[in-house]
Amino acid sequence: MMKDPIIIIGAGISGLSASYFLKKKNIVLEANLCAGGLCRSFYEDGFTFDCSGHFIHIRDQKIKTFVNKLSGGLEKINRDAAIFLKNNFIPFPFQANLYYLDEKIKKECIDGILKRKDIKIDNKMPFIDWSLSMFGKGITKYFMEPYNKKLWSYDLKKMNAQWTGQFVPKPEAKEIIESAYSKNRSAYGYNSVFYYPKSGGCQALIDGFLQKVKPIMNARTKKIDIKNKIVYTDFYSYKYCKIISTQPIVELIKQISNVPPKVKEAAKKLKFSNVRCVNIGIKSKNGIPAILKNKHWIYMPEPSLPFYRVGIYSNVNKNMSPKNSYSFYIEFSSQNNEYKKSANVINDLKKIGFISKTDEIASINVVDMPYAYVIFDANKDKALKIINEFLNSNNIYSIGRYGAWEYSFIEKNIQDAKAAADIINREK
Repeated sequence: MMKDPIIIIGAGISGLSASYFLKKKNIVLEANLCAGGLCRSFYEDGFTFDCSGHFIHIRDQKIKTFVNKLSGGLEKINRDAAIFLKNNFIPFPFQANLYYLDEKIKKECIDGILKRKDIKIDNKMPFIDWSLSMFGKGITKYFMEPYNKKLWSYDLKKMNAQWTGQFVPKPEAKEIIESAYSKNRSAYGYNSVFYYPKSGGCQALIDGFLQKVKPIMNARTKKIDIKNKIVYTDFYSYKYCKIISTQPIVELIKQISNVPPKVKEAAKKLKFSNVRCVNIGIKSKNGIPAILKNKHWIYMPEPSLPFYRVGIYSNVNKNMSPKNSYSFYIEFSSQNNEYKKSANVINDLKKIGFISKTDEIASINVVDMPYAYVIFDANKDKALKIINEFLNSNNIYSIGRYGAWEYSFIEKNIQDAKAAADIINREK
């Protein structure tokens, strides 16, 4: 029988969910002064900002009911996303909306589809090879390569296509070619419909959890003694029977004492990209520029602009900004945490007409997100196998987007946390 509690490291979506579903004594340790991880909101000058676009994609009805109740009610939203290319908007996904391209680019994209090499497509191929095989030269040239270079800040020949899964729509060649001659009416992608709390930003979901789960704040894990089963923080130590960790798995390995050399080496092989999110609130008597009306987010593939995506909070939910205002999140990616061009973001947005020259910048909020995107390369799966065998043999479960080291979303985080809790609940 378990005498010591289960320690949960991290009070983000995964950690809070694990605690919620556990039927055994547990303690949630959160390094920061507030819960939520990257699923939290900031309230400044009447604006509600998130850690970039933290929208909720749900297919499972039970999870939908659960999240709806915790967040105080969800709005169902039909996605309006686009690609900004050559000062023109192409509806997302690019590969199913060639109709909106100029004739030269359209011809390149069609030719690329028709001239694809007849080879077996495998998601373990280098991403560029996968894209050329899947979509051809034109679509790869104008969107897949430049956009993903900016998103991942990594050599696309060294990463594979395993991450694409449900995240990259894959219409048939016939559908792609047909989309060049008539407007596409189909909704592609896992996020064609998404949900968002009616008020309070994504923090509403976290606040719902906090009615049931009471984390210990300002409790950063410094050391884990797996022999004596003790977790040390800056101020206290905690005996445990099991650990559920939701922090980045590479940080977890650094904290554990007496880690075998091969496990340390495996952790060093895991790669990632960092993201800076610049949140901007704007006062405007005339409202948001007409070209952005109703758009939820915009992909920015062209190298001339340093950010890879622009989202409009106030188009997702009007409560995100005060009257006569609108609000953005702008995302930059980096391998080394250098975002020198992010200082020019206001001027860049004005140049392309996303901010009117007469509008007033009312609020700016910057959020840096280390480990934002896990790199999928030839080392990832092998390294994770070594690490997880070691962790599991020491009663440690590493879950969540960063704990499991995957490209995931809120619904999956909740499902995986519940699965881990169910396993522990069944143990005597």
